[in-house]
Amino acid sequence: MGIILLGILILGGCIVGISYSTQREPELPIRQFLRKQLEAFPANWHLEESDIKLWTSAADPEGKFSNAPWAVAVDFWYKPSSVRISKGLAVAHEQIFVYKSTFQAQSIPYPSEFWAAYWGDWFASGDPILSYSPGYIPREWSYHPSHANRFEFRCWGGDGIAKPEWCSFILRYEEYIIAFDTDMVRDLTREDIMTLEDLRRIIEVIDHEMADYLKRSTLRPGPRLVPTTIP
Repeated sequence: MGIILLGILILGGCIVGISYSTQREPELPIRQFLRKQLEAFPANWHLEESDIKLWTSAADPEGKFSNAPWAVAVDFWYKPSSVRISKGLAVAHEQIFVYKSTFQAQSIPYPSEFWAAYWGDWFASGDPILSYSPGYIPREWSYHPSHANRFEFRCWGGDGIAKPEWCSFILRYEEYIIAFDTDMVRDLTREDIMTLEDLRRIIEVIDHEMADYLKRSTLRPGPRLVPTTIP
């Protein structure tokens, strides 16, 4: 009986924790945050206004792309000046997920059905038919952002040791989760367009900006409002 009661109390505590809501003021200035990141990208990477999208739980009730109340999805494009027509020759995707509380953000393994499949099921299956693998951490990679509450990093393709074709990472800062993936080489020419050092600089900027923002903002109980425009 005691064990059952303990289980009920734990379950009740989790439900209360997940439903608990906080508001942070001011909200994360996402456009400024993205501009700072872009400054850390190597040459020929661009970000346009049309490539920044607001996602809301009302528009995605099943959580396919986001299980947070709201999120921002961003596409950074690699486009040399010689390219006139194409949107870009390679792309880096970033999603910034905003949860109601730190407890809610830390209690979920992945911020959407897509990322659960991407990190948890799809690649981890190592299906030889799909030629995918669970990924690897490149030999020379040792960086870990000092302010992040969570950091996961892995790459795929290339030589499987130090020259990946594609890399991805997940970061959490309190009630914010940031998921990012990028091409490292161009498909056709195999030209390097993003090095591991470039990626480290981008993560350093994210880590610094998020730490600075959290220090300057205030968190208190209250409803987490979903914005109608991107902050």
